[in-house]
Amino acid sequence: MNRLHGCSGEEVCRAVRQDIDLFVGTAPQFDDITMLYLKYNGGTKHA
Repeated sequence: MNRLHGCSGEEVCRAVRQDIDLFVGTAPQFDDITMLYLKYNGGTKHA
């Protein structure tokens, strides 16, 4: 994930999916894949 620092959400999801595909190789997919990308921009200051 460190290599994806500064990338857009779309780029992160695409890269993760490519890594999953490389990991599983030719093994059949038995279940769905759900991916959720959240970007934390820091907290807010309360007065």
